[in-house]
Amino acid sequence: MSDAHERRAAALILVFAFCLFTFYSLSTPLFEASDELWHYPMVQHFATGGGLPVQRGGQTDAEAPWRQEGSQPPLYYWLAAAFSAPFDSSNWRELRRLNLHSDMGVPRRDGNANVILHTPAEGWPWRRAALAVRAARLTSILLSVGSVLFAYLVARELFPQANDVPSRSRSALRLAVPMVVACTPMFAFISGSVNNDNAAVLFSTAGTWWALRIMRTHDLSLRSAAIAGGLVGLGALSKSSALGLLGLLGFAAVLSFPLNLGALRAGIGALARWTLVMVAVAAALSGWWFVRNQALYGDWLGWNAFLDVVGRRDRPADLAQLWSEREGFVWAYWGVFGAMNVIMSPWIYDVLNGLAGVALMGLVWRALRHPPSPQAARKAVLGLFWVGLISLALLRWTSLTPASQGRLIFPCLATLSAALALGWWSLHRYVLGGSVAALAALAVAAPVAFIAPAYAPPPDRWIRALPLALDADFGGIVRLAQADPKPGAVARPGDAVELHLNWQVLAPPARNYSVFVHLVDEHDVIVAQRDMHPGQGRLALSEQPVGRRWSDFYAVLIPPLAPAPRTLRWAVGLYDLGTGERLRLADGSDRLIFGELPLLPQQSETPLLQFTNGVELLEYDFQPTLAAAGEVITVVTRWRAARQPHMPLSLSLQLLDEAANKIAQQDLSQPLPEWRTTQTTAVTHTLSVQPSASPGVYRLLLVWYDPHTFARVAAYDQAGQFAGDQITLTRIRVR
Repeated sequence: MSDAHERRAAALILVFAFCLFTFYSLSTPLFEASDELWHYPMVQHFATGGGLPVQRGGQTDAEAPWRQEGSQPPLYYWLAAAFSAPFDSSNWRELRRLNLHSDMGVPRRDGNANVILHTPAEGWPWRRAALAVRAARLTSILLSVGSVLFAYLVARELFPQANDVPSRSRSALRLAVPMVVACTPMFAFISGSVNNDNAAVLFSTAGTWWALRIMRTHDLSLRSAAIAGGLVGLGALSKSSALGLLGLLGFAAVLSFPLNLGALRAGIGALARWTLVMVAVAAALSGWWFVRNQALYGDWLGWNAFLDVVGRRDRPADLAQLWSEREGFVWAYWGVFGAMNVIMSPWIYDVLNGLAGVALMGLVWRALRHPPSPQAARKAVLGLFWVGLISLALLRWTSLTPASQGRLIFPCLATLSAALALGWWSLHRYVLGGSVAALAALAVAAPVAFIAPAYAPPPDRWIRALPLALDADFGGIVRLAQADPKPGAVARPGDAVELHLNWQVLAPPARNYSVFVHLVDEHDVIVAQRDMHPGQGRLALSEQPVGRRWSDFYAVLIPPLAPAPRTLRWAVGLYDLGTGERLRLADGSDRLIFGELPLLPQQSETPLLQFTNGVELLEYDFQPTLAAAGEVITVVTRWRAARQPHMPLSLSLQLLDEAANKIAQQDLSQPLPEWRTTQTTAVTHTLSVQPSASPGVYRLLLVWYDPHTFARVAAYDQAGQFAGDQITLTRIRVR
């Protein structure tokens, strides 16, 4: 393929990328992309003449609707504000109606993914704020098309034409890199949303290209340094992760020297001047931002202010905890949509991971058959350095706040995509072509197959007739007509139990009532619950016409630590989330109780919890299940030592209300003195309930801790996920 034909093909890829990103933007309702409900208020704030916000913990949505994004560098928001400023956005809050039940960051099979209660005012033809948000999204689309362009330039630097490789084959490799970037579904999704990642990825990809160019040309001129500093400064004003470009470009300048100490000594002065100019230009562009952060928050990156708003982990995560989050990280690299709660079919992630594994085999095969030239080795070292630098920064960040999202590594997306393309190409050009075609097909199909259906309102009909006729009239407004509690079904702790209901509007609702579905035990203690707006969370009830019907189903997750055996019953009702007021039935009750669900003990021999001190919780029980003030509750826990502990620890059991007020506690020092890994040990706690304890439901809390430092011991659940260091075993009613 001639160079001219290759460039025309690259231009077509850019057009395709623009169309693809637009398709994702049109398929995703407003504010439903990752953090868009907080990114856009920043854009709107600047578009209407607002200045840089000052972050404080405890600010309300009315005071700071941008939440943690108010701590982000402002360049992206300024650019998006310039695009959206011509349009009247004064009604943006009317469109951004928060769904406080939304399962943000938690994919659930019964929906409830939408973070917004949507209104017809955001539909076509777009007007006012709807148009302003779309204009801000266009900014992202254009920035990401720029990222695809620079990914192509990166590929040209990485894979120059070679005499021993046919031109057509090498062109296919170079064109595959921007295609892989554009067709990574998560990148396409973010590209169609209001998100500052789009600016950070653009400048990071441009910086990667410039670093490779410096290595090829050995250009340490002042012009080269100024461009490098400009990319660093603009990147740093987009997102702090782009500060890594300082290291990338500096390392590239060092690698640009021939591999001998004499040449390095001769050029040390040029390298010093180049570095000084790069840092000076970067500081001139972005230094003021970091000085401001230091003055306001005592932290030049502004992380303290960010974490004060978004929330910190109870304690910094160690490598074991971060490793337990690896699956979510990888999935979010390929594509987890919405508010990190709309996933593709799980097998798709397995296939994508398999394709990555094939690429890795191809890279190993190529390295064994064709040892890289010195220049190719330098490029590989630079790429590994860049990926490692971003990964280390990401590990540090995610150790402080739960943010194990693969998209945060997108500053090196072009580098990773180039590695994938080279691995496939090294095996065979058909492997490259097939892999890229599969990725492109997935990228085109994902909005139709996964994103749009997650937000489509339910039809105005019942999907099917349900066997249990209820005809429960809530406040004369809504009728629960039918249910399917699946008679004869049984459940175990850790199961997600489905309940199907058919509803109908009887009179115009004045409020957007929510539905609660509880599973309660014989003492009316809530064992499991699911709350959402009607229509799998997609219907604003106050906007539904009289006669509107819909079918809902609820996947109610029974906690893995729930005590069993028990007999549970369903309890369903409606309430106003703002006031807590419930709609009442004709008999004056505020919920409908029906059905029975036997809860059986777990059959798995997997421990309920694994603590980092080496012990495993196998099971527990308590008596009585209904206590009175002044009574003693006996709790028996059974343990096994997985390994010999390195220090003596204490075990505490406590009864607390929702405000953390204790009504009973007992701490046992070194309750497992033998620590034999081949035996199980039962530990008995006697909790004396305070005579003055008020009637109510209390949490039974379990904590392992060091009696000298009071440091708590972390636990992991049966799936290997971090469960915390203060474990709520169950809830107990005190009468």
